[in-house]
Amino acid sequence: MINKVISLRYARALEKVCKDESISMDLAYETLSNVCLILKENEKLFELLKVSIYPLENKLDILRNICDGVIYNLLSFMALNGRIEFVFDVLDSFSEIMMQNQNKAKARVISALELIESEKSTLSNIFSRIALKTLEFEYIIDKNLIGGIVVEIEGKVYDGSIKTYLTNISNRLNNLNISQGGNG
Repeated sequence: MINKVISLRYARALEKVCKDESISMDLAYETLSNVCLILKENEKLFELLKVSIYPLENKLDILRNICDGVIYNLLSFMALNGRIEFVFDVLDSFSEIMMQNQNKAKARVISALELIESEKSTLSNIFSRIALKTLEFEYIIDKNLIGGIVVEIEGKVYDGSIKTYLTNISNRLNNLNISQGGNG
């Protein structure tokens, strides 16, 4: 939870600098995303940036070689404060801020089977109206659902799965049996 709070502060600071200096947030996101990709592909390099015994000047040299401008300033500040380990969380938080600014949100659709395009289009229309936002969908298949779908948008879950439906029926029957003095 503390990671989320810290990363959100850095992401908001990046947003403010981008607005104040008329820097494209898309460009800042792309640059930060590229840095994260480099750090993910070079785990030892990322470890060097995170350890406190590695000299700060060396960390700054590494950062100068992989980024510049506003992203360099952000990451050097994070390194100076021993928070470079949150860079991936900052990227996620910055992405969320950008989506909010554009009245967009991510939606996860979990289904038992692959959905066809007409079903995806129908879901897009329905849930975009419910969320009052443009949605970017991620589709996941989970055979445990048996059938139906589960849609998650900004922490809200719309569960229309057969698995949940059957669980609810089972719970009601168990409660009915208990309240009527049954043995189970």
